[in-house]
Amino acid sequence: MSDARAAASGGTTPDADAAGDSEDGRDSGSESPADAETTVDAAEPTEAPPRLSTGLAVGLGTVAAAFLAAGSPLSGAVALLGVAVLLASLARASTRLCGLAGGCFALALVAGGATGAPVAPLVGGAVLATSAWDVADHGIGLGRHVGREARTSRNELVHAAGSLAVTGTAGALAFGGYLVATGGQPTTALVFLLLGGVLLLTALRG
Repeated sequence: MSDARAAASGGTTPDADAAGDSEDGRDSGSESPADAETTVDAAEPTEAPPRLSTGLAVGLGTVAAAFLAAGSPLSGAVALLGVAVLLASLARASTRLCGLAGGCFALALVAGGATGAPVAPLVGGAVLATSAWDVADHGIGLGRHVGREARTSRNELVHAAGSLAVTGTAGALAFGGYLVATGGQPTTALVFLLLGGVLLLTALRG
């Protein structure tokens, strides 16, 4: 009789309440392991250099190759090889390849000096190539620490501007030293450029 009165009054029996709670629990339960894994994977940062740093580095390297090619075709060709290696280093987030690209740029300067290239294109190429390497190296570091998705545009632009300022100052000092202390011999100019490059790399790494 009590069950009949409960049914007539629109109530539910304890068994029905328990079944409803069980269904609600299944509907609102925690995610399955597969869903949880997908969520975690989506939250993981991509360990790749930011696109802005990639574009800046490759752009600077390309302009550097153009400067060096204006003074010596051989120097420009070696610099283009450096740009290709730099791009590969950014694609693979490899500091080893980035260092190899820097070596190619240095070799391009040596080639320019050995073939008697004018000093001005060598200085311009050295400034831009060193900045390209530095921006790429910084971008790879950012990708490893915070990931490509992080908002780092301001940091990247400030670093690139600072790098150009430092390399430009070093290039100007090297060129000034060449004008004051030499009689225009390409070999002597190359010595000044290499010295400025060593001092520049020390400043950037310090």
